[in-house]
Amino acid sequence: MKDNDPTKVLAKDLMTKEVVSVHPETNLLDVAKILAEHNFDGVPVIDNDSKVVGIVTEYDLINKTSAVHLPTLQIVLRNLPQFKAEESHFQEEILSLKVSDIMNKDPLTIEADLPYDEIIKLFKEHHKVNPIPVVDKDHKIIGVISRFDVLRPFHVLQGVLKYF
Repeated sequence: MKDNDPTKVLAKDLMTKEVVSVHPETNLLDVAKILAEHNFDGVPVIDNDSKVVGIVTEYDLINKTSAVHLPTLQIVLRNLPQFKAEESHFQEEILSLKVSDIMNKDPLTIEADLPYDEIIKLFKEHHKVNPIPVVDKDHKIIGVISRFDVLRPFHVLQGVLKYF
């Protein structure tokens, strides 16, 4: 924070700099495991130059992979004689799904100098988005900011207020 003035909080003051990200070719099962292990709502998708090319969220995994409820489809297909011969191929198809198959290819990103009130506004307007990648002028990832991160100033203020 600049000058310890909470009204001047910027994205770079709140963002998480140690970013967990994935690549477009990451397997969907692997990204689901990352989200679960870290208790994340989503992760940025980056290319080999660390440029943000997308984002994949729990919402994407649930919504875009469930056009057909897969467990129901599996039960139906198991009862078809021709499926029994092709079951391993079907499982291979599901296991071959990649992040690029479901990711949002035009993610919301912000720059490090975006003020706190603008960050709050973005989270209100884009309620399904979490986290928001923070990028530099070359669109390379430098951090992420989540809804949890925007609560940090309240925690700091609570610590300050206890002295009054």
